[in-house]
Amino acid sequence: MSEPTYTFRLATPDDAEALQAIYAPYVETSITFELEAPSVEEFRRRIEERICIYPYIVVEEDGVPMGYAYASRLFSRAAYDWAVELSVYLSRDCRGRGLGRALYARMLTLLEMQGIRSAHGKVTEPNEASDKLHLSMGFRRVGFMDNVGFKLGKWRDVGHYEKLIGDFDSAPDPVIPITKLDPAKVEKVLREGA
Repeated sequence: MSEPTYTFRLATPDDAEALQAIYAPYVETSITFELEAPSVEEFRRRIEERICIYPYIVVEEDGVPMGYAYASRLFSRAAYDWAVELSVYLSRDCRGRGLGRALYARMLTLLEMQGIRSAHGKVTEPNEASDKLHLSMGFRRVGFMDNVGFKLGKWRDVGHYEKLIGDFDSAPDPVIPITKLDPAKVEKVLREGA
């Protein structure tokens, strides 16, 4: 049996159905604080909202989406423009293959190309796999929120991870939307990784 072939590409709104199917089982866990799975139409809207500014990466195995990662604004105020929150979701049957790490590596490289200065991850605790992923990618735990969400009949804690990816010695230039980066350079990052 041959090794699976993985490809990485930017998401499009047409990925909504496949990505929603990957995400929906997570709603039945404490990993996401959403209480109901979003519809495919809502998922499409979310993709459309993010892809005009931030990377939204899909990993495929032999042409079938197996996972995805995306960046979104950390907070809404303008002074936070250079800080993003990352999310990654993998199909249940492909966990433990290093795909989360591969998605994050590509994401962090693209974010740095955009001029983003810090990336953040919020992890419902306990979640050893996500903790290990963040630490292995150079994130550090910068906070912990006790009992911040109520799901599945109990209060849940959230760990906050941060990775500084930019220069802080000068005022930043405006963030470059992912759609304005050189497509050949974006494709190279997606194909080759960091």
